[in-house]
Amino acid sequence: MKKPAKVFIFVLLPALLLAGGLYYGVRVYKQKTVSADRAVSKDPDRTYRVVKGDMTLGLRLNGTIVANKKHKLGLEANFATQILTVVDENTSVKEGDVLIEFEDSDLIERIEEMRTTLSNTEEELVIAIENEKIQERKNEVTLREAEERVRQAESDQRKYLRLTRTQKRDSNDLAIANAEANLATAKKNYSDKKYDIAHSGVTDEASRKANENELKNLQSKIESSENSLNQAEIDSKSFKHYDDPIKLMSLNNSLEQARLNLEQARISTSSALVQAKKRVDNLRANSRRQAATLERYESYLPMMKLLAPTDGIVIYGDPDRRWGGEDIKPGLEVRKGEILLTIPEMTNLMVNFDLPEAFRSKVQIGNQAIITPEAITTLKIKGQITEIATLPVNQMYWDETSPKIYPSRISLEVQDPQLVNGMSVIVEIVSSILHDVISVPMEAVFENDKGFFVFVNKNGNPEEVPVTIGDSNDTAVCITDGLKDGDVVYLYRPYQKKQSDQ
Repeated sequence: MKKPAKVFIFVLLPALLLAGGLYYGVRVYKQKTVSADRAVSKDPDRTYRVVKGDMTLGLRLNGTIVANKKHKLGLEANFATQILTVVDENTSVKEGDVLIEFEDSDLIERIEEMRTTLSNTEEELVIAIENEKIQERKNEVTLREAEERVRQAESDQRKYLRLTRTQKRDSNDLAIANAEANLATAKKNYSDKKYDIAHSGVTDEASRKANENELKNLQSKIESSENSLNQAEIDSKSFKHYDDPIKLMSLNNSLEQARLNLEQARISTSSALVQAKKRVDNLRANSRRQAATLERYESYLPMMKLLAPTDGIVIYGDPDRRWGGEDIKPGLEVRKGEILLTIPEMTNLMVNFDLPEAFRSKVQIGNQAIITPEAITTLKIKGQITEIATLPVNQMYWDETSPKIYPSRISLEVQDPQLVNGMSVIVEIVSSILHDVISVPMEAVFENDKGFFVFVNKNGNPEEVPVTIGDSNDTAVCITDGLKDGDVVYLYRPYQKKQSDQ
């Protein structure tokens, strides 16, 4: 099948079945039907005499009256709860009336818990601040003690290097010098005594023994002096090679250890103070956070009653939601953000309708429309298309194979008090008017592998005539070539009918 045939069958004909005849198209068609003469045939009511005239292009769709402004109401508190009481749907309410009461016992219990928690945290904060002050004083004492030990170690080192060490060296040198002098004196005394004895000429035994004893004593003094000198030299060497280096090392180690202890004290005291301050900061942050949470929960209490923001009629749920919705009743679990009730303002009503994707190219913003409530068919209100969605959506959002539609909106020229939100209406859209054209009912046009054709009454006999089609509406097709004013066309396949009659 050729592409134009597919367009005709799958676009125009389904439109006839889905949308129905256009109001203006039907009116024009009826006017033509009444004014046109019928051709003579066995089925005079199933032929149509072609009359050149105006053809209205447009659509006939279903729509819904909606309020341009709706007060969509729900739980404002960010706290899961349940509906305790709710007004009946379609109830007329005044501004300030209670619409819903929410269960608040859990919220009150949570508030009491938060008050207790906040009180405990504030007490802990007072204690933590005192501990921080104590830690600061302890740090000062610890650092002073560590610094004093460093100063003492430095003093001991300086004292040894500048005084004790020198004194010890001088003492050792003096001891050696004294020992050497004593040894020299002892040797000289021994030598002098020996000389004196040798030249004294003493011969008696008593004097001789006395001299020998004295020499022995002097010899002992020499030996004692030699021992003293040897000990002094040993003490000097021991100090230089052992005592002094060991003492210096000990003093240096003590000083280094004191300095390390001071650095460790600085780190430990600083860490302890940081921990104390951190605890204070954490408790302060917890206190602020808990106070904010408590304040937020307390602010939820007035929200446990949903009040009417304006006068109006209560509607359950969100009327703009295409599908589904909770059953609003006591015991329903609710959370913040759920639309529970809607109060539309009736002062500025609009019409919402779904524009089928197949007709999108035929309808533009600004096109005029006639709105007819299904419940009040005598009421006709003019309107104008003000919104057409940029992108199409599935008519059934869960079914990707469902037809595509463009959610659209019409503004009304007059706000009639008989209109109410949610009312079903017929939307008749006039996209354009073709002047001085030939058009035939849609059922008069047929198709084969060569294109489109009609059956024209030629002297009482049907003749197949090829035609070129143009624009169409829900009921009629514009014929741009193949027919002339006054032709009579069949609204069925006459050959098939004859065969069936045989």
